[in-house]
Amino acid sequence: MKNTKTKVNRQEKVKEAFELVKKGAVDIAKSSNFQRFLKFSASFHNYSFRNQLLIWIQKPSATFVAGFETWKKRGRYVKKGEKGIMILAPMKITRKNDEHEEDEEFMLFRPIYVFDISQTEGEPIPSIGEYVKTLNGETDLYEKIKAISPFPVTETTDCKGADGYYRIKEKDIFIDSKNSTSHKLLTLIHEMGHGLLHADRNNIPSKAVREIEAECVGFVTCHALGIDTSENSFGYIASYGRSRSDELIDKSRERINRAVHRILGDFEDTYVAIEDKELV
Repeated sequence: MKNTKTKVNRQEKVKEAFELVKKGAVDIAKSSNFQRFLKFSASFHNYSFRNQLLIWIQKPSATFVAGFETWKKRGRYVKKGEKGIMILAPMKITRKNDEHEEDEEFMLFRPIYVFDISQTEGEPIPSIGEYVKTLNGETDLYEKIKAISPFPVTETTDCKGADGYYRIKEKDIFIDSKNSTSHKLLTLIHEMGHGLLHADRNNIPSKAVREIEAECVGFVTCHALGIDTSENSFGYIASYGRSRSDELIDKSRERINRAVHRILGDFEDTYVAIEDKELV
């Protein structure tokens, strides 16, 4: 009976979590300070899907990227020794065509290099830090989720400026060992969300959708497990979804649900079943 009750309770908690995260992210996106942050982020060039994928593969923790001169104009400078992230810039080529009246036009691409904000220093910028906080507190759930992760998990002191990341080629996860287990739990489930939903490079959504989906997987799963991650998750989702956060969450709800139920199902099969046996 305990197993059945757990699954019914899980469905209720998951539904509750979706409503909480939608409202929380939209409320944050309406605040004046957050609008200042969004204005800053919107001033950067929008990269093509191909270049988004290139950036993600080379530096999964990247948030804002721009070229050397663009950062210089914003009063920030690339740190000495930092390696650029290669993307492809289009070039329109016109070629004379002797057989036809119209010249022939076609596109070529050349490699250029951009740098993430974490690779720069200089003038302060609007920060999302007020809305995305590191979670405190310890929980044994982190080790339990790590044990059932379908992807190998490695803790490291160097996560390239991020709390963690998923490698799409190697299909593994790295977690910053310096954080609390509560924060590592959210990060781990977030990266598991990437692995479960975004491993197919031929059918991958935009970066904004990827991050919203992964963080929703983290928030909803943690909420169902009794861990409140709203201090981190609401601001994180709002930074990608902006005023459309609730709409984007609804569009991805089925995919998010699929990943959440996979993780919670594996958790219950492994741990709730064991607890049931111990009670017999």
